[in-house]
Amino acid sequence: MSTLSALAHVQAMESMQAVPLTEFRHRHLSARPLVIIPLTMAGEAGAPLAAMVGSAKRNGTLLIVAQPRNRDQRFAFAADLGRIVMDYIDSFRQDRRGEGERSRYTDAPQILVPNPGGVKAVADLGRMCRFRATSGPYAVPDVVPELGMWLTFLVDRAEQAGTSMLLPVTAMLTEHWATGQSTLEDQNLASLMAWIAPPTGLSVEQAMADAENPDVCPPAGPSTSPEFDNRDLAPAIRKFDTAHTLGGPHTLAAAETELRELIAGQIQPTWRMVWQAISLLRSVPEAPRTAKRFEGDCKAFTDYSDYRDSGGLPQRKRDTPIGAARRLGWLEHTLAEFESDMAFDDRFVLADRRSAGEAFAGTVVEAEPGRTVTTDKNRRVPRPRVTVRTDDPVRLAANTKLISPSMPTGHKAVIVSALPDGDTTQVTVEITGGMGRGRVPKQGTVPEPGQYVAYLPDPGWRPAPQFPASDATPWTHSAADGVGTDSAVPEDAAAEEWGNED
Repeated sequence: MSTLSALAHVQAMESMQAVPLTEFRHRHLSARPLVIIPLTMAGEAGAPLAAMVGSAKRNGTLLIVAQPRNRDQRFAFAADLGRIVMDYIDSFRQDRRGEGERSRYTDAPQILVPNPGGVKAVADLGRMCRFRATSGPYAVPDVVPELGMWLTFLVDRAEQAGTSMLLPVTAMLTEHWATGQSTLEDQNLASLMAWIAPPTGLSVEQAMADAENPDVCPPAGPSTSPEFDNRDLAPAIRKFDTAHTLGGPHTLAAAETELRELIAGQIQPTWRMVWQAISLLRSVPEAPRTAKRFEGDCKAFTDYSDYRDSGGLPQRKRDTPIGAARRLGWLEHTLAEFESDMAFDDRFVLADRRSAGEAFAGTVVEAEPGRTVTTDKNRRVPRPRVTVRTDDPVRLAANTKLISPSMPTGHKAVIVSALPDGDTTQVTVEITGGMGRGRVPKQGTVPEPGQYVAYLPDPGWRPAPQFPASDATPWTHSAADGVGTDSAVPEDAAAEEWGNED
């Protein structure tokens, strides 16, 4: 955490009010997001209990699994959820622009969940569903593996910084607001909203006390409160089981209705809170570069849609060593790009990076606007140099490539030297791009003495790391017992440890 971020959290704690960390919202927010509130039984890993899903506050659909340990009911739940999710996804597969391989969809779906635990619940559901067989002894409806593959795609996409197709609402809120509580406590949606927008008539302290009371603010998922499980849920499930085994249709219907109402009381407060958070986030203006990043989401959505339409297989169970290394490199690159975009668009974020020595800003004290150099091809090209005096701590090495949010688009530079000068630092940079194609830089493309200018590292284009071929993987990284081999679908994919009934 940087100095400015720490100060913002201290200020929030002293004032008992959330403090904005950014000037803009750096995530795309769809006009029609699909909200999913997943709920699982505490202590029952991978056993879905319920989900509330919908693309508008007033049209949420509640799906429940009356007996989470029952395989048939679990996959009936997955099928019902799958139909809703796939209808939503398919609604974006209509408008496509461009020609041939370059054509792409102009919009992409966006699924919002309450917190990172919701993303994990979606990942678990995708893993549970994508290998299911649609024929044979463990057959499930066709929509179940389709749902699993799409959910896995969305979870994979969500790991890339700056994407907007699957997002936890708490992460979007904490990107923009600092609270006076810990990072772990910020994962509690009710507690986070108590700092940002406490209910009318309540102070932040009172709202936080309510947020910590599971009877007033049930957990935002994915797990239920153990107290609720022991006191209310377990007896209701036993009552349903008894009615299912011994009771008639009316008794069974009554037991299921009671269970549904019980679960609805746990999930509906979170549903309302998520939509309140969406309304708050809409009030924050979107950062300029967000639209460009969302174009990447649209391209990824188009590519995966085409892959599925061509009969593509489910995602592999585990990455190969080489695939994992490539993915890690790509994730690091997207993170650097996202952080750079945020600082470029947002002066609050830029100030935060300046306080950490990862960017600098100051006044131009010297300039050589007419400087030129001779390239290897014996061409004379402009390479002006300017010296910037800054009060910021500068921890950027020589030859670091730079971009500038305070200069015209396309401006690029490289650090020549950074020399201490009393309480300040004099940074000499060489301008390398954004000056036009002539031998003389265009007016306004080279900073002038007395001008204020800001610079930050340019993530730029990076060559892909070179990895060995799959058959030449070092033994230290090779898979054992077939793990990570090219087999994407295990032979016993449709089977599972749980039987039909516990």
